[in-house]
Amino acid sequence: MRLDLSGDWVYVDNLSTATLKVEGQSDVTLPECVLDEPYTLRELEPTGAAVLRHGTVFVWPRQFSSAPPIGSTVVDNEDTYWTVWKLVRKQHIEYWEPFCLNLSIVTADENTATVLRAVYGKGAANEAVAQWRGLWSGLCEAQDEDTVAARFQPSEEQARLEFGGESSREVYRVYFKDPVPIDLAGGEYRLVDSDGNRFRVMKYFQENRIDRLPVAIAERITEGREYHG
Repeated sequence: MRLDLSGDWVYVDNLSTATLKVEGQSDVTLPECVLDEPYTLRELEPTGAAVLRHGTVFVWPRQFSSAPPIGSTVVDNEDTYWTVWKLVRKQHIEYWEPFCLNLSIVTADENTATVLRAVYGKGAANEAVAQWRGLWSGLCEAQDEDTVAARFQPSEEQARLEFGGESSREVYRVYFKDPVPIDLAGGEYRLVDSDGNRFRVMKYFQENRIDRLPVAIAERITEGREYHG
């Protein structure tokens, strides 16, 4: 005898409405049929609790949607966007149980980065000279639209002795809330923090992961024309 528990859902209290968003498909409304567990909150990276990972589990009857694909989005009744990173089909009962993540950077003035891109002109000796402009505005004076949510986290500092002089090499890990150009480390870009410090990107990775934020390895510029000018 097969035990059918699918009808028990109508007796569950405190069900909510959510929206399932799948790229390339129409949104699916899940009307008052979603049970969501209390979400967890923890530090995603060692950043002084500035980069956070929220997690929760949703449950709803299979009759309301097809299987939510990994990487799709569930929007809850508080308009929070959750990314599906694992899916369980419950045995003996016809429900979907997607485990979802919401990765965030704490909103603060210091948790921002301005992205610049080089536009080349000619110098006095006919050499190529980079002029740094806002990536999206294209202006010499970068605008708000060129600023993204990001966390500059000091990673390493090394002393350098060159030609009788002493300096330091400061390396940071920069976490981004949303992806930025994939060729960020190509030498054509600069990052500027909220204090006006400029950074050269040495490496950029984790662009397409749904369980990690994109991150750049960047070196603070402390010499040369960019620093003094």
